[in-house]
Amino acid sequence: MTQVPGTSAASRTRTGSRALPAGEAPRRTRTQRGGRWMRVLAVIASVVLLAITARLIGAQALTAGFTALGPVSVLAAAVLGFAATGAQALRWHLLAAAGGIRLGLGRALADCYASSFANMVLPGGLAGDAVRAAVYRDRGRRRWLSPLLAVGAERLSATTLLFAAAAVILSLHTSPALIAAAAAATVSFGCAIAAVVCMRGMGTRRQLVVWATSALSVAALVALFLVAMRALGGRIEPIVAIIGLAAMSLPVGVGGWGPRELSVGLLAGPLALHAESAVSAATAYGLLATASTLPGLAVLLWHWLRQPRQQG
Repeated sequence: MTQVPGTSAASRTRTGSRALPAGEAPRRTRTQRGGRWMRVLAVIASVVLLAITARLIGAQALTAGFTALGPVSVLAAAVLGFAATGAQALRWHLLAAAGGIRLGLGRALADCYASSFANMVLPGGLAGDAVRAAVYRDRGRRRWLSPLLAVGAERLSATTLLFAAAAVILSLHTSPALIAAAAAATVSFGCAIAAVVCMRGMGTRRQLVVWATSALSVAALVALFLVAMRALGGRIEPIVAIIGLAAMSLPVGVGGWGPRELSVGLLAGPLALHAESAVSAATAYGLLATASTLPGLAVLLWHWLRQPRQQG
C-alpha cells in the first residue's frame, strides 16, 4: 500500500544489522508458515463453497452473473464505490485522529481504496486492513494499538449496521430465517460492543459521524447490489443484498466469493425468493464490487513506482 513510516533504506540498514534474539527466527518462520496455510485454506474455502452452491443451485446461476458487466453497470459501480469509500475515508480520518494519527482526507481516501482492493483480491478479506494498521504502527499515541483500534472501529461500525439490518429483515420471516436472524443479531451485538470499545475516549459528535458514515457506506453497497440485479433484468430484492453483504463481510474465503453466493442461495427458499436469480445477483455484485475497488490498484502501483526514487 503506502510506504511504512520509518522504513527508509537507512533505517532498514540499522535494523538489519542487528542479530535476531535466540529463538526469534524459528518463531518468525512458524508464523510465516501459519500465514501461508491460512491463505491456502481461505482459497480452498471459497472454491468449496462455490462448488456447493453450483451443486445445490446450478452452475448456470453462477456464470449468469457475468452478463451484468457493461458500461452502465461498471460506471455505476465506480460512482457507488466512490461514495462508499469516501464515507469510509472520512471515518478512518476521524478515528485515526482520535488515536493521535494525523491523516489528511486525500491520504485517507487513498488508504481506503488500497485497503478495499487488497481485501477483495487477497485471501481472508482482512489483508488490506492489516496492512493499513501496519503502515501506521509507529504513529499515534500508542505504538500498534492506536492504528489497530482505528482500523477495528472503522470496520466494525459498518459490520454492526449490516448485520443489524440483516437481523431485522430476517426476523420478519419464519424458520429457518429466524435462526439466521438470531445469528445475525448476535454478530451485530458483538461487533457493536467491540466498536464502542475501540472508540472509547472519542468525542460523542465524532462517534455519531462515524456511525453516520458507516450507514452511508452500507447504503452505497446495497445500492450497488441492486444495480447488479437490475443489470441482470431480474426483480429488485433488497433482502438478497443485505444477506449477501453480511455473509461476505465474514473473514472467510477470497473477496466474499463462496459465502455470499451460498448464503443467498440457501435462504432464498425460506424467503420465497428465486434461488438462481439470487445467486446470479450475488455473482454479479462480486464482479462489480471488485471493479469499484480498482482505483486501489492504481494507488498501490503509484506507491510501488515511487519507492525506488525514495530509497535512492
